[in-house]
Amino acid sequence: QLRHESALHTMFVEILPNVIPPILVETTVRLGYAIFAVATLSFMGFGIQPPSPDWGLSISSNYGMIGGGFWWTVLFDALAIASLVIGVNLAADGVHGAFND
Repeated sequence: QLRHESALHTMFVEILPNVIPPILVETTVRLGYAIFAVATLSFMGFGIQPPSPDWGLSISSNYGMIGGGFWWTVLFDALAIASLVIGVNLAADGVHGAFND
């Protein structure tokens, strides 16, 4: 107010550049949580229904075959989910590091 700037100018020049980096980091972290939550809900039968492809649903339908020696049907889907979530979290860490440097 001392510099006679409008509220809109203060919002876009002073506040917005300081708010965007934490929002981007939080969004990418929550994306990893969402991927894991969708896979978990599909595994329990509350998520995406059978005609649609989903890793959690694939693990759920192949879970009974582990005892028969078909362990890889579950392992590769679980590794795909884990690698995607880890990759998204590493991307979030990279975004955080890029904005803090």
